[in-house]
Amino acid sequence: MVRALIDATARVIQQQGLDSTTTARIAEVAGVSVGSLYQYFGDKDALIEALMGSLADDIGAGLKRLPLIDNVDMNALVDSAIRFGFAVLHSRDGLYLELVRNWHRLPTNRVVDVLQQHFMDLARVYFLRHYRDYPIRNLEVRVFIVTNSVLFTMVRHISQDNGLIREEELARELTRMVAQYLALPPADEDAPR
Repeated sequence: MVRALIDATARVIQQQGLDSTTTARIAEVAGVSVGSLYQYFGDKDALIEALMGSLADDIGAGLKRLPLIDNVDMNALVDSAIRFGFAVLHSRDGLYLELVRNWHRLPTNRVVDVLQQHFMDLARVYFLRHYRDYPIRNLEVRVFIVTNSVLFTMVRHISQDNGLIREEELARELTRMVAQYLALPPADEDAPR
């Protein structure tokens, strides 16, 4: 029932947009009564939060399927991840685009936390495997900075439909920025500041 309601929420948002989505319409699309819907979710916001958590988990699972870990070339690794992110944002018949356009109004902390954890898990495995090529002491800090910088940049680009910057160019520059940052040798912690 929970999965059916989350899926119905996605379909209604795709069809009608976020502002026109109602619990009555979600229940109708799910084939249940509104009363049944309220047994599982208190309101539309709870459904949207559950949907966003589900989407974040799906994205994380997709990242795990990418052949990232065996790739020694940092540029290729980062490029694959960034292009995957843009492909996800353009998938699901406009669902992600509608959510991104309304990012500022949605419960995004959980989504960002889930995505950041997936990136952290991938980074740990990758950098343990390639420690000689990329010795990093402050991985948590770097992953936090990279995740938030890239997500914010992608969301801003997609949500504003910025025609001045081509997505291909943005992906290339994000790749360059992130790959160079992640490849930096560990900072000398004993150096004067």
